[in-house]
Amino acid sequence: MRELPYRQEPYSKKNWGNGLHSLCSYQGKLKPAIAHFLVNTFVPQKGKVLDPFSGVGTIPFEAALNGKKSWGIDISPLAYYVSSAKLHITTKKDCDAIIDRLETFINSFRVDQKTISSNASFGFNKSLGDYYEPQTFREILSARQFFRNNKPKTAAEFLIISSLLHVLHGNRPYALSRRSHPIVPYAPTGEFVYKNLVEKVKEKVYKSLDINLTPKFQEGTMYLGDSTESWPEEINDLDAVITSPPFFDSTRFYMANWIRLWFTGWDDTSFITEPLKYVDEKQKISFDIYNNVFANARERLKDGGYFVMHLGKSDKCNMGDILKKRCLRWFTHAKLYIENVSDCETFGIKDIGTVSEHQYLIMY
Repeated sequence: MRELPYRQEPYSKKNWGNGLHSLCSYQGKLKPAIAHFLVNTFVPQKGKVLDPFSGVGTIPFEAALNGKKSWGIDISPLAYYVSSAKLHITTKKDCDAIIDRLETFINSFRVDQKTISSNASFGFNKSLGDYYEPQTFREILSARQFFRNNKPKTAAEFLIISSLLHVLHGNRPYALSRRSHPIVPYAPTGEFVYKNLVEKVKEKVYKSLDINLTPKFQEGTMYLGDSTESWPEEINDLDAVITSPPFFDSTRFYMANWIRLWFTGWDDTSFITEPLKYVDEKQKISFDIYNNVFANARERLKDGGYFVMHLGKSDKCNMGDILKKRCLRWFTHAKLYIENVSDCETFGIKDIGTVSEHQYLIMY
């Protein structure tokens, strides 16, 4: 903490780290350099680590790149797909076979007008119909139905849907939308231009396949679920649990990713009911939700293992102090370290929350 090595070159560079860290843009993603140093500080060679709030898999993927067995859990289907794609190895042949099936489905599936109209009017800052040229939108609706019929299960399927989720909106030529933002879908601008979905997805998939993994890369495992409840039994004998849960009353991940979550199957009812299950909403009611997390971590850690939490402090909430007091029911020691982040980049995000300090809570 005295040296903050991830703030020094080359780790401080915005694009440091393996290219697959950018497989799909995501607000609030932990910097790969921070994950790198946390993993290599607290997980021994060939060790085991879990991130119970893994988001798009930055910590498990960094562990995998460093030859360590990793698991991740996240409640978001978007996060689950992207993390799974990073943690598994696939081939161009396998991807081409799925892309061919997707293209055949898009060309043969007829989206009825009722489906087009009801989805085009759905949205928050703007409606989906404001984002896409009509034929592009029909292709998106067909692809959405394809993945609803064929839930991703293989490494190739995870990579393809993650690539599609990435190109759904943005401000560069790869994006299927009118000009927007690649992380948060701000209201679009510019002309309506037809973009071929399969072509754009294929470009992203091939670009990702060209990214080299490390020679010691070890595939990991991702689970879709609520880590404030039970954990899968196979996750055991851990050297460390390392995680960065949502900061208190900061980013609402489900709203920052509303178009991508819509694509995974959410509808207007989902956006009312599903957020109530998310920790960013649950912790506004009570920090009791972390009790199970601490208990599960204590049970699954080896003797001498560490539980490390990367947290955010704001005027609204001092997460570190609250969780430090709470965790001592399960851990003998808890140390809290502070990093001022008021000078960090915003990456063009208009609302970056109220966090002024990052906190590292280390429990053992």
